[in-house]
Amino acid sequence: MKSPMLKAELLIRSTNKNKLTEELQKIGLVHLEELGESQSLANHQEWKQWLDLQAWLDKLPEVDEAISVAPLSGALIPQLQEFREDWGACRHREAEYEESSHFWNHWGNFNPEQWQALKQIDLHLGLFKGDRRDWEAQAGKAFKIKEEGSLVYFCRIGRKQDFKELNLDSEPLPPIPFKELEETAHQLKAEKNRLFSLLKGFRENIDKLQQEAAGIQENWEFQQSLELWQDFKETPVTTIKAWLPSRLEDRFKSACSQLPIAYRISSPSKNDKVPVELKNGKYSSLFEPITKIFQLPHYFEFDLTPLIAVFYPILFAYCLGDAGYGAIMTLAALVGWFSFLKKQRGLAALVGILGISTTVMGLIKSGSLFGVALSLKSDTAWIAALGELVIIPDDSDYFFNAFNVALLIGVFQILIGIGLAIAKAWYYDGFKESLSLWGKLFIVISAVALFMSDTLLLTEFHRQFLIASLIGGMLLIMFFHDLSQSLLVRLGSSVLPLFFIFTGLLGDVLSYVRLFALGVTSAVLGLVVNQIGMNMLSENWWSWIGVGAFLLFGHGLNFVLAALGSFIHPLRLTFVEFYNNAQFEGGGKTFQAFKKSKPLN
Repeated sequence: MKSPMLKAELLIRSTNKNKLTEELQKIGLVHLEELGESQSLANHQEWKQWLDLQAWLDKLPEVDEAISVAPLSGALIPQLQEFREDWGACRHREAEYEESSHFWNHWGNFNPEQWQALKQIDLHLGLFKGDRRDWEAQAGKAFKIKEEGSLVYFCRIGRKQDFKELNLDSEPLPPIPFKELEETAHQLKAEKNRLFSLLKGFRENIDKLQQEAAGIQENWEFQQSLELWQDFKETPVTTIKAWLPSRLEDRFKSACSQLPIAYRISSPSKNDKVPVELKNGKYSSLFEPITKIFQLPHYFEFDLTPLIAVFYPILFAYCLGDAGYGAIMTLAALVGWFSFLKKQRGLAALVGILGISTTVMGLIKSGSLFGVALSLKSDTAWIAALGELVIIPDDSDYFFNAFNVALLIGVFQILIGIGLAIAKAWYYDGFKESLSLWGKLFIVISAVALFMSDTLLLTEFHRQFLIASLIGGMLLIMFFHDLSQSLLVRLGSSVLPLFFIFTGLLGDVLSYVRLFALGVTSAVLGLVVNQIGMNMLSENWWSWIGVGAFLLFGHGLNFVLAALGSFIHPLRLTFVEFYNNAQFEGGGKTFQAFKKSKPLN
């Protein structure tokens, strides 16, 4: 469902623009049209800096619990930027220490200052690293320092031109002298403790950081809103267009009565870019993230979230189709509700609903529990008992088998979609605009019923009635499919919509076969995992450990693959088949109240 919106046109004196814009932000009730379209917040320098800092902070390592938390006060984002620079400097100094430590471990306590006097007579000390042939080629001209594997570390005193015959580069001195290594190690330890203490402090103050970031957005929105006022030529007044949910009308009027502002409130027209605020019940609102994966509905069409909340769990469960996997999802959602999804309980509830739906579907459709087929013919009592719950078997002799039910679900959802398209056209455009959609509904119902005439045991009278309904539907399409065209042009161009209806019906219905196919694939792979696991058993007790590990891995992999397919394919059926038949257009823009950020408690 969508909240009904009202258009508010505000009129003020130009000299009061800054003050009254700030008051509107304090009121926090209206959505300013086109706010943010002239310049994206993503391109705002301060906002980009915050996003970069936030991403960088998330990648830092965990902090030892023994380290104390550094107290933080004042504006934190500038401190976080300074902290990032210090962190980088510490990492650079640590790399220099490791490089220097590695060097001195090979060359020993070498003090370059002792050899400065040689430079006065144009002699230099060169440090070299090469293989044994390089060392032996020196023939007493060099001093061996250390030999490590195939490498020999040696030094040589001479003029720089003498070193060219070695064909080796002299080892450069490291950034930290040997005598400063120990002191540098102590400094690095102290600096790392300070930085980790600060890191812990920033992570414990993440809410305050996000509040400061909200302040950046708030200030940006204020500056942007000032540009939205439209001045009247040769007058000292300016105007702006805003939107508010109708339920807030009284609050808005009360707030405006305290300000030097004139306003007019009216209902939106079809030419307006009306923002959309979804307002669903507790259950349906859990599925709003699925709606938003595609697009929000625009203001002049229905929100299909309540129907997604009905169909999506059924489609998901039909694809996954194993009661055991559904129970795992339900258990994970329950654990997550009290732990890792404590701050995202809507997601936990959604997973729980899908898990419960899958558990029920796994028991009543085909009957599968971790790949074990639930059959009345089983020799195991508990399997035979659960087999009594199966009402949608894989038996092709039974009409309501798993294959046919998948197709029936598709036909039912398509008919619901067409019904919604009729209601939308009738409600928003008038009855005449809906006539072609009535024709599509007659065609679909008649075509499906005639195809199933033997199964439905239709009499000749019923068949004749359906044929008449089919022809009537085609005539409605021909005469009313595009009322913007003249009658003759409309009749001539009706070939295409009729062609797309008949071919689209076949394609749309057959798309639902994948529900059956994915469910069968999941069940068969689970069965194969069980058979391979049982074949691994032997007389040795420890074979049970290997079997258990294999079953855990096999079912885990099958569950992940099946869950992924069960998530994606119902989305496709929803956004392609269902949305197309419901004439869903989308393109709605989210209602975002122009307001100040909430202060921290």
